[in-house]
Amino acid sequence: MYKEITAVIDFFKVWIFDALFYPIKWVKNRALKSKIPTKQRADIESSVIHVCVHEWGGYPIVRSKKVKNISQFECGLKYQIDRFEKYRKQNKVRLTVTISEPLRHENLNWIQCNSDQVLTVPNLGMDFSGYAHFFESIKNLPNSYVILTNSSVNCLQEDFLDSYIQYMNENRDVGMLGVSCSSKYFHTFIRNNYNPHIQSFFILTTISVLKEIVSRNNHKFPGTGIVNKHLLIRSGEVLISRIALELGYNLSIVYNHQAVKFNYRHYPFPKTDLRQSSIHPNAITKLIN
Repeated sequence: MYKEITAVIDFFKVWIFDALFYPIKWVKNRALKSKIPTKQRADIESSVIHVCVHEWGGYPIVRSKKVKNISQFECGLKYQIDRFEKYRKQNKVRLTVTISEPLRHENLNWIQCNSDQVLTVPNLGMDFSGYAHFFESIKNLPNSYVILTNSSVNCLQEDFLDSYIQYMNENRDVGMLGVSCSSKYFHTFIRNNYNPHIQSFFILTTISVLKEIVSRNNHKFPGTGIVNKHLLIRSGEVLISRIALELGYNLSIVYNHQAVKFNYRHYPFPKTDLRQSSIHPNAITKLIN
């Protein structure tokens, strides 16, 4: 009960903050719109791709997901583990599964046998709790590519990884690559809150970029400790994208099998949640050059 009350209080505190400080935020957004991204990522030092898949222990291994205004789709941890199995056998990927409330999961032994590492994490912060703990486990390793994802990814399977890595190698100005984005967050009094960001169910980045983001965020991984799930969107996925943009990177998503860059100056998509018009929402699709 205490957590629920705290979540409500936190939510309304943010609403009040929006109302009081909107002029300052508007000025900051205008500054970002005038910024030309020029930063280049640090060199990759290791060919191993570190993948984190976050899961809540109460989910079945295969499930259906329905989000408001978005078509229902099948997803689940099984599809994510299957997605990366080939790459694990090729020694391209090291797969970590982070689980909150793992004792609730009926397939825990199977998960342990089909991943390289299983980390138990608090449910506070949901996906970002998993991402934060995973980051702590890899932050001192040689710089390499990192995938942050969860079990809410569409069951559609495509051979995607090599094309994504090739794109990132050729576009070092891109701080993060996703598979869907949104132009705003919706849980606020301020309706015109233009905040283009990658959605957090799939983010490809690097250890070095994550270290820069965490350092910029007072040495805290975005989304850490957030109780209210609505605030997690702005304090997690919106914030991680915004900091990447403030650092001078571009963002990019795979849209109709093409990688498209975007930032505050240039946003070539409909100003809404892109999944609303997607045939396969939350899907990881390959890049076609």
